[in-house]
Amino acid sequence: MSIAQSNALRPEFQAALHEASRFFETPFYAYDLESLRNRIETLQAAFPSAEIFYAMKANPRLGLLRRFLEWGLNLEAVSLGEVHRAYRAGFQRTEVLLNGPVKTPATLEELAEIGIPILGLDSLADIRRVAQILPGSRVLLRVNPDLPISTHDHLATGRGESKFGILPEDLGEALDVARKGDLEVLGLHVHLGSALSRPEDYHAGYEVMRQLYLQHGPFEVLNLGGGFGLDLNPAELAPSATALAKAFDAELWLEPGRYLVAEAGVLVTKIWGTKRTRRNFMLVDAGMMTLLRPMLYGAQHPILPLYTGRKTETWDLAGPVCESGDILAKEVRLPTPKEGDALAILQAGAYGSSMSSNYLDYPRPLELLWNGGEWEVLRRKQSWESLFADEL
Repeated sequence: MSIAQSNALRPEFQAALHEASRFFETPFYAYDLESLRNRIETLQAAFPSAEIFYAMKANPRLGLLRRFLEWGLNLEAVSLGEVHRAYRAGFQRTEVLLNGPVKTPATLEELAEIGIPILGLDSLADIRRVAQILPGSRVLLRVNPDLPISTHDHLATGRGESKFGILPEDLGEALDVARKGDLEVLGLHVHLGSALSRPEDYHAGYEVMRQLYLQHGPFEVLNLGGGFGLDLNPAELAPSATALAKAFDAELWLEPGRYLVAEAGVLVTKIWGTKRTRRNFMLVDAGMMTLLRPMLYGAQHPILPLYTGRKTETWDLAGPVCESGDILAKEVRLPTPKEGDALAILQAGAYGSSMSSNYLDYPRPLELLWNGGEWEVLRRKQSWESLFADEL
C-alpha cells in the first residue's frame, strides 16, 4: 500500500507564502524547514540502523546541507563541485560518497588535495583509473541489476541498457581489478532509478543483491540507493532491506534525495497576463530556466493559487522562454486571474533550483527558507554582475 502524494502545504507555511509573494520579486523558491525535518525524521525512524546519504543533487543549498549535518545525515555527491560544496557545508570526507560514471584524472588529482571521499565506482575504466591515481581509496562498486524498472526512461538507471553500473556477470572481474589495484572495497551499491512507485521493483533489486553477496561477499556495506517516489512509503521496504543487510552482517546505506526535499519546497511565480489560442494560457514569469522537470521528464507538479475568487477555468501555465516546450503545467483548473496574482508550484523542493539555468541570460532566482518565525535567505537572486563575471 502506498501513501498518497500530498498536494497541501502546512497552513502556517502557506500563510507565509501569501505574504512573501507580495514582498519578494518572483519567481522565487521557498522551503519549509519543519516539513524538511519531519520528512527526515520519518525516514530515520523507518530505518533506524541505516546510514542515510542525502543525494545532494536534489537540492544543494548550503543552508540546507548544514542543517542536514546537524540532523545526522551524510551526503551523496556526483561531481567534484558537489564534493567541494559538501566540505564547505562542514561534512568530513568519511561522510561523503562520490558517485557518477566519469571521474577524470584532473578530478581525482584534485580530490587527493582536498580530501578523498568514499568513491562509488561505475565501470572497469573507473576502477582502473582510481587504482592508478588514488590507490588505497575506500570504494563501492555500483551494480547494474539489469531489471525492467518502471519509471520514465530518463530515470531508469537499473535497466540493462542504462549507462550506469557493472552488470552482474562482470562483477567478478571488476572485484579482481579493484583488489589487485589496492582499493578497499567496502561493498556493492545499487540504485534502480528515480521516482519509483512499485515496491516490487525494489524487491527484485534486493534479490539481485542477495545473490551477488552470496557469490562475492562478505562485504562491510550494502548500499541500496534511493529513488523513492513521493507516492511510495519507504517504511514498507524497511523490513526486507534491513533483513537483507543483517543476513550478510553488512551496514545498510540509503541514498534518498527527492523524497526528502520535494514536498517541502515550492516555486512561487506571478501571472502577467492570459492568452487564448486553441488553448487557454496563463503567462507566468517562471519557466524552463527556473523549473526544467516538466519539459525534461514530463513531470506534473500540483499548482496552488495564492489568490481567490473569479470563475474557474482550465489553463496551461506558459513561461517566458521562446520555446514551445516552455509549459510548466497543462490543463490545470484554476480561478481566472488578474495581472500580478501569484501561484505556488508544489513539490518543487527537488531538482528545481539545482537544475535551474541561465538560458537566455535569466538570472537564477532567489531562494528562501521559512524557519517558522521568519524568512532566511538561502541564496540571493543572481546579480547581473555575477551573470557576466566569467566572460572575457
